Amino acid sequence: MIELKGDVFNSMRLGCNTVLFAAHDLAGALERVAWCGFQEVELAAIPGMCEHIAPGRDDPASVREQVEAVGLLPVAIEAAMDLSNPDNHPRFVEVLRMAAGLGVEVVNTGGGGKSDDAESERAVHEAIRKLAPFADSLGVLIGVKAHVGQAMYNTESALRAIEAVEAPGWGVNYDASHLYRVGDDVVQAAELLGSRLASVHIRDTLEQIIPIGPPTTQIPGRGSIDLRGVLAELQTGGFVGPIDLEVIGGGKLEDWQAVAVAAEGRGYLNRLMRELGG
Repeated sequence: MIELKGDVFNSMRLGCNTVLFAAHDLAGALERVAWCGFQEVELAAIPGMCEHIAPGRDDPASVREQVEAVGLLPVAIEAAMDLSNPDNHPRFVEVLRMAAGLGVEVVNTGGGGKSDDAESERAVHEAIRKLAPFADSLGVLIGVKAHVGQAMYNTESALRAIEAVEAPGWGVNYDASHLYRVGDDVVQAAELLGSRLASVHIRDTLEQIIPIGPPTTQIPGRGSIDLRGVLAELQTGGFVGPIDLEVIGGGKLEDWQAVAVAAEGRGYLNRLMRELGG
């Protein structure tokens, strides 16, 4: 049983994805996440963007020791890759094994493919159908993000995936910034997907633009997304999984800027959670 402390209000939790600190090695990223006041952490294992951890390179026991040494709890891995391409499955399987070794709850990824393309959508469903039971056998969830530009990209396509793939071991990684940018009602999406959410990525965005804006406009509270409404709906729906601040583009920031993004984001979300928790 995971002992939760700190950022917990009516079962809501708050962590930070290390991708924000892509300019640093794992130790440096963990130190900054902890210093900013987070208690939980999502570890970036994103090929070509930020590999703070990588299967075959890093020993899970050693990684967990580093995480716990700074007072953090590892709750998720982000291993974004195109699951519609079977060539990527062996690496994803190894990430799942690593997740089990670390004791994290969920491995997050996009599904890949193309939006509004039936063949791509079927390929993503088949990939989830293949990988989810293995994840379940390890005691890990796969969180598949409704991601701009991919086959599963909005509330409707996420609901189709849920209906098509009844296998255990997976759920939706909810990220309002993606759903907002394709014109969905983000609060309604949280309600409709709530019972099948595996995890939440949280950030803001100022405009409905693709790609997303710079890190400063991703800081919760600086953009246009109704994050209070989203968190309220997650609370109403009884969501108890990981909620992780995920800001991309941090590798191009000065160190003090990346730390400020994390600290401001935590402060804003922490306040909303306290207010919603009464």
